[in-house]
Amino acid sequence: MSAARAALNAAIADLAALDTRTTGVEDLLALIIDSDHAARALTGFGQTWLHRSVQAGAFTDTGLTCADALSGLLHIDLPEARTRLRRSMLLTEQTTLTGDPLPPRMPGTAAALRDGAISLAHVTVIDTFLRELSPAVDAQTRERAEEQLADLARQITPATLRRAATRLAGWIDADGALTDPADRRRRRSFRISGPDRHGMYTAVIVCDAEGAATLELVRDTLGAPGVTLDSNGDRAGDSENEVGDSGDGKTGNRTTGDGKTGDGKSGDGKTGDGEIGAEAETVAAAAAAERVRDPRTAAQRDYDAVFTAITRTLARRDLGTTHRGLPISLILTTTVADLAARAGLALTAGGTALPIADLLTLAGNHPDDLDTWLCITDLHDRPLHLGRSRRTASTDQRLALFATDHGCTFPGCTAPATRTQVHHVTDWAHGGTTDIEYLTYACDRHHRQIHTGPLGWATTIAPPGHRWAGRTLWHPPALADPTREGRVNHHFHPGDLLRDPDPDPGST
Repeated sequence: MSAARAALNAAIADLAALDTRTTGVEDLLALIIDSDHAARALTGFGQTWLHRSVQAGAFTDTGLTCADALSGLLHIDLPEARTRLRRSMLLTEQTTLTGDPLPPRMPGTAAALRDGAISLAHVTVIDTFLRELSPAVDAQTRERAEEQLADLARQITPATLRRAATRLAGWIDADGALTDPADRRRRRSFRISGPDRHGMYTAVIVCDAEGAATLELVRDTLGAPGVTLDSNGDRAGDSENEVGDSGDGKTGNRTTGDGKTGDGKSGDGKTGDGEIGAEAETVAAAAAAERVRDPRTAAQRDYDAVFTAITRTLARRDLGTTHRGLPISLILTTTVADLAARAGLALTAGGTALPIADLLTLAGNHPDDLDTWLCITDLHDRPLHLGRSRRTASTDQRLALFATDHGCTFPGCTAPATRTQVHHVTDWAHGGTTDIEYLTYACDRHHRQIHTGPLGWATTIAPPGHRWAGRTLWHPPALADPTREGRVNHHFHPGDLLRDPDPDPGST
């Protein structure tokens, strides 16, 4: 094993030492092809090595899940670690409880990857195809489909393979009869992505019929014209498409809430003459003139309906009063410099960035009287002393931590404050204190990685004079980094990478 690893490293070193500036085009292309095939083949064999290391209990003593341990060992994101582990199970031979060998669940794909004939993008297409097939599809059909797609993958690009897989899925389940309620329900999801360059976010909901019916109820009731108009800050005249007084002095046709139009005609097209008296017609016309026309589009009203339903639920405290020690309220933070300049971005406890102008609006007048907390920090994002004699942090301390840490402090972690817990940098059992200077945020996954085992991480506070003084330092296990040099999380503090973290207060 040692000789094989040494030979691999030596081969890579030999390739790296080549001076290819004068190499012919044919040799360069051949080198590109060979290196790509070699990388694919190594990836295929790596799936087997990873799965066998898990079977051998390589991560058992870490106290972590296999995905957590692999993420810390290779410095990869947790989703990527999970994908690698699951992929290794699909592409590697299994054994029964009696020790008998079983072929991989994706044998054709595994063989093609080890041959260097396909890439991980091809594997992802085939894996997605098999996962999205209904459970009603029998095993023999699945095996034949996987084998056919694996053979095709050797000859075509992932994009073309994806189209072929879609067509094959349509043939297998031509009329959609293979799906059932449980199958449809497992496809449900809710995702928020963004922001884009305009500061807008995109929310995507995939729901079953029950979920759609519930959303329709919210849309039809709270999304009707005029229902949530005032609470969402819209006013007449805000829309370019609003129909008001026409240029010829005639009043535009506007439908009122009682079904009558603003020109005195009823909803069925008949005039009020002869059906209502002159006095009633005058009253209806006055009501129509006083009514503010809803300037929103149907899509905007639907959004406001869902938004209003959610904020009303929060305002009623149906979800309780706290979550992970933080109030279930809108919690915002910004620096005093950004607030004074009315520029820059604020941050919510859930990790959403919003312009300072929006922060001022939300902090001063949030709909449905939802409580709002605003934390303002100095230029250094550092807390003042706030101590407690008990082990658990107080609500005030958690709010102060949100204002300074914003989220999990593990390097590269994106978990916001609402998905973290308070961690004693020096463990309480070892004499640590519940003082704000020695508390930090850590998500559940990374909090479990703090231990004294061979793959354990450690935390300290950067001392005065350190480049990131006052910030939480995470020290990796010696197996991953023999120096165990402390690292900080820049995800919630991107300005650290763009400017001096300790600017001179007197400088510009």
